[in-house]
Amino acid sequence: MKTAVAYARYSSSGQRDVSIDQQLRDIRAYADREGFRIVHEYADHARSGYKDLSARSAFLSMISAASSGAFDTILCWKVDRFGRSRADSAMFKRELSALGVTVLYVMEPIPTGAAGVLTEGMLETFAEWYSRNLSENVTRGMNDNARKCLYNGTKILGYTRGPDNHYAIVPEEAAVVRKVFSRYLAGYSAATIARELDLSGLHTSRSVRFCPQTILRMISNERYAGVYIWGSVRVPDGMPAIISHSDWEAAQKMKQKTARHVEQRAVDFLLTGKSFCGLCGRAMIGDSGTSRSGATHYYYCCQGHKSRTGCEKKSVRKEVLEDFIIDFILARLTEENMEQMADAIVREMEDRAAKSPLRSMQHELAETESKIRNINNAIAAGVWSSSTASMLADLEQTASDLRDSIGLLSFQESQGLDRDRVLFFLHKFSIMDRNKPDDRRKLIHMFLNSVYVYDDGRLKILLNTSDGVAPFPTDSIPDLSDGSDNITSGVLAGTHPNQLVLWFITRM
Repeated sequence: MKTAVAYARYSSSGQRDVSIDQQLRDIRAYADREGFRIVHEYADHARSGYKDLSARSAFLSMISAASSGAFDTILCWKVDRFGRSRADSAMFKRELSALGVTVLYVMEPIPTGAAGVLTEGMLETFAEWYSRNLSENVTRGMNDNARKCLYNGTKILGYTRGPDNHYAIVPEEAAVVRKVFSRYLAGYSAATIARELDLSGLHTSRSVRFCPQTILRMISNERYAGVYIWGSVRVPDGMPAIISHSDWEAAQKMKQKTARHVEQRAVDFLLTGKSFCGLCGRAMIGDSGTSRSGATHYYYCCQGHKSRTGCEKKSVRKEVLEDFIIDFILARLTEENMEQMADAIVREMEDRAAKSPLRSMQHELAETESKIRNINNAIAAGVWSSSTASMLADLEQTASDLRDSIGLLSFQESQGLDRDRVLFFLHKFSIMDRNKPDDRRKLIHMFLNSVYVYDDGRLKILLNTSDGVAPFPTDSIPDLSDGSDNITSGVLAGTHPNQLVLWFITRM
């Protein structure tokens, strides 16, 4: 039987595309019909076939594996899945041909001989033309849209494309936006607001967890006050406002009062709230010291030791601990692990939707509104008393509270992700640059649940596979053993349905 590998590619997270699963189903059916045995399946999630060749990690792994002799054919769904750059496609096909590996397209059969060369060349040319032409048309269309204040594809929490192609308000999402501004103007910090939304199970328009930076970006977004903004285009009253301009200006003044100047910004200890002393269990906090040469060094220090309450835990150099954790997370983001994480996240979201109280709350709201109508009818008929007024006020308050809760829950349920988009999100983390401050911060925020640090250089590291919030207790994790440097690992059930926490014991 002929041996083959399957290759599938999902072009973009922001457009409809043929899913990886559908492509692979067609490829497997073709292999069964034509007598191929598929020895491996490669897939790149949300990777452009024209611009992002270096980011197509699965494709490059497949090309590298071709020299092993484990397969003699690559099965692709269509020509444009292999690539949309003629130069790149030709280069890789020459390399594969020299290794005796053939590329076949299951949905675009190409004849052999000169006719096949011509047909394949035409398909590749069209794929490249389509990719470039699409890019030019999109840019031109966006410029035209901006001049007319039309919806431009930018995801903004609280808005969607309206029937007239202008921005329209999404009531349940707008409720989240108003809550953010209301809490901020009431004096709550961005971190507190983000934590409240996170604990409520709410996510941003891109289906990721709220963080303080997200809240501050929302507060600074003048679109919420009705200003249309795209590139250099700025049109007051160009889109419907969710908050008043006076509230937006008040929020900016509060932000200016609490903002730190860049030169006064404290050192960013990335593991704050996530690192703990392995001896006493208390938090590891940021600390600094000055050497004899006058240089400043930064450390993580046990809070118990710092406050002189008996813990003898030694301090750990900030860059040493953070670098180790970053590298450890990136090493765990393998293709297999990301597939498992994607499955866990999708299961959790489905489970939450099934257990949502939204339907019962909608029923309660309908009954409350019916009671309000009955009382109003009685008032219209001349029936009135102080108890009637009190009852009506209570019912109207109940209805208002229910509408707010329903709005928030409706937004939560609207955040469903298909598996391909979850994998695209995880892949973005897997290729992050460990040396970029923003990338380092995002990796730790997303994946690190907690780390327990011991004086012998060993660590207990707990990684999230979905949106865990609080540090996970370590009671179920074995005690540290002496001697062995091998990594010990396991899985614990998380605090949310279908959440998993991966634990590791390793040496730094």
